[in-house]
Amino acid sequence: MDFASLPSAEKPREKLLAHGPASLSLAELVAVLLRTGRTGEDVVEMSRNLIVRMGGLEGLARATTAELMQEKGLKKAKAASLAAALELGKRMSLAETPSETDWRAQLEAKAVETRYMERECIFAFFLDVRENFIGEAVISYGGLSGAFLDLPYLYRQAARLSAAKVVLLHNHPDGCISPSSEDISLTEHVRRGLSVLDMELKGHYIAAGGKLFPVTEAALRQK
Repeated sequence: MDFASLPSAEKPREKLLAHGPASLSLAELVAVLLRTGRTGEDVVEMSRNLIVRMGGLEGLARATTAELMQEKGLKKAKAASLAAALELGKRMSLAETPSETDWRAQLEAKAVETRYMERECIFAFFLDVRENFIGEAVISYGGLSGAFLDLPYLYRQAARLSAAKVVLLHNHPDGCISPSSEDISLTEHVRRGLSVLDMELKGHYIAAGGKLFPVTEAALRQK
């Protein structure tokens, strides 16, 4: 049965209005945004194929408007509508403001924020003697394969804030939750450097898939 001959109640927009957005599949939700299909494909088929080519919802969320517009039948208006809807979803996931002093809440928020980043970054979170969050800094921007930690910058920032403790976090764009040997070495190197400044490395975490995973020697041995 072709799309035009589907009963109205089975078309994505009408289905959404009658039963709510939760009743729609991912392809149907995208179809509501795109509105029309392209030659040889109705809008639901087009949406389903687009999702597959982009690597699922996460791949679609990472796509830029320029990448979307490379798809046949996706002109400026459709690409803009889809990109706007995806950005709304990302912002909704960040809508709950974390506690201003709880460093764990700050890390969890950063894990969600970096979920769709395509390059690896290293962040430092600075704590006072009571382990209250007092500031953060991006220590390094890297690429898909890793990021170089600017240690002098890290130490300067910690000293400027009179931090007692530091927490490191870096994201894995590929979603890997296991620390590499380099992650372990970096952790120990930073720990020793901070100890010279009479500061403590409270922890080092990997952000992957919107969640946090500690960098520990035990995790490395399990690989």
